[in-house]
Amino acid sequence: MSPPQKKKPPVDHDAAKAAFEKLLPRLAQLPKDGLQSPNTSVDAAAIVALGIAREFSAPQARARFELLPKELFDIAAIDDLEAAALAAWYTATSLLSANAQGTEAKLPVELVDDATTLKARMLKVGEYHFDPATPTGREIADIRVGTGYRDLAQDLARLARLYRTEKNQLENDKVHYSVEDATRADELSHRILAELATSRSTEQALWTERVQRAWTLLLGLYGEATTTAAWLWRKESGAAPYPSLVTAGRAARKARSEGAAEEPPPGGGESTGG
Repeated sequence: MSPPQKKKPPVDHDAAKAAFEKLLPRLAQLPKDGLQSPNTSVDAAAIVALGIAREFSAPQARARFELLPKELFDIAAIDDLEAAALAAWYTATSLLSANAQGTEAKLPVELVDDATTLKARMLKVGEYHFDPATPTGREIADIRVGTGYRDLAQDLARLARLYRTEKNQLENDKVHYSVEDATRADELSHRILAELATSRSTEQALWTERVQRAWTLLLGLYGEATTTAAWLWRKESGAAPYPSLVTAGRAARKARSEGAAEEPPPGGGESTGG
């Protein structure tokens, strides 16, 4: 019988999420001082591990693992490897998403309402008093096009500065202008930025630790399974060492940076585990 072939399988997001949620209690029990911080692309490494896990789970391959005494090899390493690979992939992609979308974190509704209302009022005052052709008018027009929470914070800060710079002209408006708006705009701007920083850092920290936990579990199971498989298929023609997950992830990361197609390294060059 030939040794299991190393293929690159597709990843189903829902299946990966389910695997992560199922393993979450187990991941939470891993000692924090034993967690490993990956210096590689975990999502790409997990795909390599997933392909090997599915080959190990095939009936013929699994039957060979089952020949080993339970005292020497726990078949749970095979049973859990696919779920661990899926969970690692899910945590890695979730961290990427948290990094990319951190500035779009949810803010308190009251804060957003107060900030957008104040921005609209201050813009209305500015547009009423300054011709669009003037430098101040052009800045007001630029402020209006801002979108997103970070832009909202920056727009309020710019309006506060504009209110102070143009105070001599604006204070003649006894109907719409309020001197307190500049101070209020600064306060709301600072609050938004503080909320964004807290929300983003919390979300990133959460997923960073989850990546470490999933990666630590995956490395342990992968090392156990592939080391055993290398011995079981040592006499088979075409048998080759199983790739290092660290090397596989780094190869994918390099391919991404160079704009090349992502392909995990073939078996050979490194043996088992991380």
